[in-house]
Amino acid sequence: MPANPLQQLIQHQAYRMVAWQLAGVLLLAIVALPIGGQKTGLSVLAGGLAYGLANLFFVWRVFRYAGAQQMTQFIAAFFVGETLKLILSAMLFLMIVKYLPVSLLSTLIGFIGAIISFWVVCLWHFSKQRG
Repeated sequence: MPANPLQQLIQHQAYRMVAWQLAGVLLLAIVALPIGGQKTGLSVLAGGLAYGLANLFFVWRVFRYAGAQQMTQFIAAFFVGETLKLILSAMLFLMIVKYLPVSLLSTLIGFIGAIISFWVVCLWHFSKQRG
């Protein structure tokens, strides 16, 4: 079933916000690289990707629905998607810390940086639309 223009617009904006979030994570990892070395930079990147990839999954899962006629589906997908995002990001974080040679603190900084990056992108995006 082809997507309607509203659905395409919403999906495009949601994916763009996640792309900016991932760019923020990459920037944070690049800044961490000369400060703490290669292990720190990769740890920050891995931690940020744990949340960023889970957020990408969330956007893919939730923003398939747009319009008033799909509001119930959107709300249901939102709650299921958010729950799965939290579980997936926690699992990815634990797997990174357990199986990769990373610094726990740097990985946590990357994870928190991804969360903050997403909120900054959201605030910027929605304040830009109002102005």
